Order: sequence, then C-alpha cells, then structure tokens
Amino acid sequence: MMPTRPSPAYASLLTAAALLLSACGSTLKVPVPAEGSVDQILSRKHRCSDSLSLRSQALSAQQEAGICTELAQVEQRFHQVFKTQGRPVKGDLNHSLRANIYASNEDFSRYAGQHFNMPTDNGGMYLEGLPDQPGNQAEFIANQRKDGSVRNLAHEYVHYLDGRFNLHGDFCAVLHDSHSPPENCARPAPLTPYLVWWTEGVAEYIAHGDKLSARQREAAAAQTFALSQLFDTGYEANTGEARVYSWGYLAVRFMMERHRPEIEQMLSLTRVGDYPRYQALVRQWGTRFDAEFAAWLKSLSAVAN
Repeated sequence: MMPTRPSPAYASLLTAAALLLSACGSTLKVPVPAEGSVDQILSRKHRCSDSLSLRSQALSAQQEAGICTELAQVEQRFHQVFKTQGRPVKGDLNHSLRANIYASNEDFSRYAGQHFNMPTDNGGMYLEGLPDQPGNQAEFIANQRKDGSVRNLAHEYVHYLDGRFNLHGDFCAVLHDSHSPPENCARPAPLTPYLVWWTEGVAEYIAHGDKLSARQREAAAAQTFALSQLFDTGYEANTGEARVYSWGYLAVRFMMERHRPEIEQMLSLTRVGDYPRYQALVRQWGTRFDAEFAAWLKSLSAVAN
C-alpha cells in the first residue's frame, strides 16, 4: 500500500520543518490530495504485475492477492483460447490496466462520476482511452459487493484483453451506436452489424466459460432471438440487458464451439481494423446459422435443466 496521507510522526516532522523554514523566510509546501479526490478516496495501491495494478478504497491485502491470482488466470485462459501469445494488435500501447475499486455501490455512485466522468447506473466500466497514444492509461472502474467480492471483475478485465489483442483502435473505432460519456463518440457506426454481440459476449464467455448462469439458461430456453438478429445488437437500439449480456454470451459461445474457422476469419479483420470487411463477412453469414443456433439452444437448455 502507498499511503496518500502522511503518518502522524511524519506529519509532526513536516510541521517542525515548516516552522524552521518559516523562521528563515521560507515556506514548505506539502501536497495534500483534494477532499474527495480519486487519490484520497482510492488510497490503497497494489501492483499485481507489469500489466495490472489495483487502486482501491478498502481492499484487504488478502483480497488484493486474490484479485491478482484470479485475473492472472483469466489472462492465461484468454491467450490459450485465442492463441494470441501476448502479441497485441499493431499500435496498441495499453501495456497495463489499472483497476479502480470502490468499497461499495454507494461509494461507486457517489464518486466514480466525478473521478472518471462516467455514468454510474451500471455495474462498472472499462475505459480504454486512446490506446495508440503514449502515456495513455487504461482504467477499469467497479465496486465491491457487501460480501467483499468485486462486481464484474473478470468481465471488465476481458474487455481490456479483447481490446488489446483482438480489436484494432479505440472504443469509438469499434462498431457500435453509443454516443454516451465518457467516450462521447462523435460518429458511431451508422449501419449494423455491430460488434456489441462480440465484445460483451466474449467478456462473459472468457470470464465464465461453459458454466451457464440462471439468466443464460432462461434465455436459451426462451429462444427469443435468432443468431442473425444478435449481430445487430447495439447499446442504444436493439438493446437490453438480457440481449447484450446473456444473448451475447450465447452467440459467442455458439460461434466459438460450432464455427471457430469463421471466428478466426472475423478476428483476422478486426485485429487490423478492417471493420468494413468485418461487416461484409457477417452480412455474408446472414441467416445461415439460425436453424443450427436454435437447435443448439434447445439442446443447451435441455442439458441445463
């Protein structure tokens, strides 16, 4: 931990030094974080590795060690699944992620907006920034639950990995329809298919594997969407929590399990930022997989039940 306030003994020493310098006509200026600043609220610092650091309000040393271990396993799983071998897309300088973790949902709602210029009506956010700019810091913002665990921990970390190793460019370059802060994208993609189904779905898929949640089981049984519809999922239109997350997971898992060659072809385009050809590819897929997807959902829900 790196304290942001001086200890009482150190403070006394500084006060004595300040008085001495004042007597000599000098002034000692001691920097103190502004009340409620990010460094004051998230005062605990912990470095997991060269690519991951933690800044938190109330994590214990044991919790910090657990988070480091969990996310190291997530990173290993990601590189095993995609065979990326730690090679980022060209021009991505986001060498490390900083996880910012508030003590509670109340603290998240109170402080995260002012600290990161972001909405707080969510379970946390990954802020990629401008990955091609030297000195850019990728940030993940979340909070602890009442049991001490961190909401969406692995999910948000996968966003960082996916953005660094699978998707060329920043958030505004990747296909979606969001104008929302903090990115405030000026010109989101006007035409579908988007990449929301992939970005949110792969975060769920790598984070949770083939373990279905109750919501995912319900979605599989309901068969609300055809796969071809999910390729058009957005953040502003064709949206909804179930469609974005549960159905995104199901779409990605189906394509990874049943159509991995198509996914590799897709990634060969997204890794170089050729998003027009990505859209052409997905339009070429069309409704070809819809019947197979429906049958797969049926078998999945049967096993789950």
